[in-house]
Amino acid sequence: MRAFTGGLKRPLLFVFGLFVFGSLVAQNNLAQDSFKSYSELGARGGYSLASSYIVDRNASEDFSGPYIGGRFVFFGEKYLGLMAEVNYSRLQRSDAEYGSLAYSYFQVPFMTKVRVPIRQTAVVFNLGSYVQFVSESSAPVVNERSALFGLAGGLEFVVPIGTWDLALEGRYANNLHSNSTRIDNLWTTWMEFGLIFSWSAREKN
Repeated sequence: MRAFTGGLKRPLLFVFGLFVFGSLVAQNNLAQDSFKSYSELGARGGYSLASSYIVDRNASEDFSGPYIGGRFVFFGEKYLGLMAEVNYSRLQRSDAEYGSLAYSYFQVPFMTKVRVPIRQTAVVFNLGSYVQFVSESSAPVVNERSALFGLAGGLEFVVPIGTWDLALEGRYANNLHSNSTRIDNLWTTWMEFGLIFSWSAREKN
């Protein structure tokens, strides 16, 4: 996990994401006839793999744990929507020096969604920002800021089940500034993998 997240070039990753979103949004006006706006309500949950910092160590350490949350989505255009979420996660690790370490946080993402129908299913591209509030942290874990801002992006594969949708989701996120108020470049990064159950009045594909 540490090698994977550490090797990613953050600016290039999100610039590429913006290009992908731009090309998808450009297709948004191709099929607007008789479209009616709609909202979605959903619940999400899964597992996080994170890289965070411990005091007096130069390299990040791996943390992991579950997350749960809820979301509200509004599609004002056929393929383009806006989403707000409230999520909670608790991450931990077993450390040789400090024993059991953990921290938890609430996260509020605001994201743009581009939905690409594929027959009865759909692929959804998400890109946006978030604010994260640390609610609890073991002393050795570097979480000196009470509020953190960052960027996030991901994919969903959606399958309809009656009036509900079931989605498999993957998401990558990183903070835009250091978790430390004294040392630069102590960013937290993480990946989330999970499921989403949602309901909407959208006409099925």
